Parts: sequence; structure tokens; C-alpha cells
Amino acid sequence: MLSGMKKGFLIAIGVVFITSLLTSFVFAASYKDVVAVAASIHECINDLASQYEKQGLGKAPEVVSGASGKLASQIIAGAPFGLFLSASPEWTKKLADEGHLYDVHPMATAPVVAWWQKDEPISTDTLKNKGLHIAIADPASAPFGKAAVEYLKSQGIYDDLMKEKRLVIMGSVEQAALAAKSGGADIGIFSLSIAKKLNGGNYVILPVDPLENSGGLVKGKDTENLKNFWSYIRSEAADDIWKKWGFEPVHGK
Repeated sequence: MLSGMKKGFLIAIGVVFITSLLTSFVFAASYKDVVAVAASIHECINDLASQYEKQGLGKAPEVVSGASGKLASQIIAGAPFGLFLSASPEWTKKLADEGHLYDVHPMATAPVVAWWQKDEPISTDTLKNKGLHIAIADPASAPFGKAAVEYLKSQGIYDDLMKEKRLVIMGSVEQAALAAKSGGADIGIFSLSIAKKLNGGNYVILPVDPLENSGGLVKGKDTENLKNFWSYIRSEAADDIWKKWGFEPVHGK
């Protein structure tokens, strides 16, 4: 029998997954300007889209979020996304090399953090505590999940986590955060932006290189409004919002 907490966690994950699918299909079918956004950038881009429209620069595009690799696969399959924003250059480069993207640039860098729900401080040594379950995004499709695996391996704890079934692998960083917040795991490893969204608990920035978020326009699916939005989020006018969500803007590349 599943405990009440575990049942609640599984139901919550199911709701997030179904909502994500419905959002993707509904927006893709009914809205012209759609941006495919890595889950780690989701709230920041929502904020930027709101400001873009509020400042009279254009109409806020709809935002569909998920793991970078999964969104890239949807673009290859013909999904009507006009702008792709990835948590790392890996997926934008792949799409550009295959002829799907153009005007590819970095946007900002983002630290990797370990977060837990407790009021007491968390440190990198906390990750080595026996018995703790750690949630990460799927390393096959989510750059922050890949970074988490590389860090855990560097600390010599990845194999034990796998052997003892204490590594909880979720579909995206948002789902990994939900697992850590709801009790499906003790700790989550994801982006600083996700930790800020959680509004509580404590986090530690891991000693790894920040991930470089990058993006590009999708050939044949972009619009003038999306071109303008893409320019806006890479401009200095957007810097304060990027920093608010824990990113460091990148210019001039």
C-alpha cells in the first residue's frame, strides 16, 4: 500500500504531466506565437513576456515549458514553436546543425543548486548523508539533470544512490522540484531560478560551472513579433528580470 504522502506526490506529478501535455497541444493548435522554453527558465520567460507586452513592445507570446531535449524533439517533429530557449547550448546547436534554428545566441548563465524543504542550512556535504533521496531531472533530456549526474559522480556518490534506489529521476527540473517539495525526495538538484520559485527551504550553489542558456528562432515558424521578443530578452532592458530569477545575462555573443 502506498502511504498518503506518496499517493499525493504521484497524483501531483500526474496532474503536472497531463497539464503540460494539454498546454502544449492547445497552444500549439490555437496560438500563433509560441515559445518552447526549458523548464528552468519558465518563470523568468513568463515575467519577460509580461513586461514585453506591458511596455508596448509587442504581444506576449504563449510559453510552453519542458525538458530542453524533449522540446527539441518536438521541434524536429514539426511542432509549431517559433522560438526555442534551451537550458544549455547542446540542444540549440543540434537544432541549428540540422537546419531547424537560426539567429542562435546565448542569453544568460544559471547556477546549479541543491535545495531542500528544511529551515536548517544545506551544504554540499549534506548530499553525502546516507538514506537521503535526491531528485533530479532526466539527464538524457534536461541539461540540469545531466549536470547533476556529473556532479554526483565527481563526489563519488552517484553509484551508491543508484544502487540503493535513492536517485529520483523526473521529467524536468520543475518536476524534480515538486518531488523535493512534496516529500517524494529529500533534496532536489536544479537551477537557482527554480529554487527562487519555491519560496522557502534552503539551497546551496554547487561548485560547478553555471549552465549557459541559449536559444534561436525556428525556421518557418517564427513571426515578426517573436523576432522582436527574441531581441528584447537579450537586450539590457531585460537584465533586471534575468537577475531577479537568479540568472546572469550574457551580451555581445
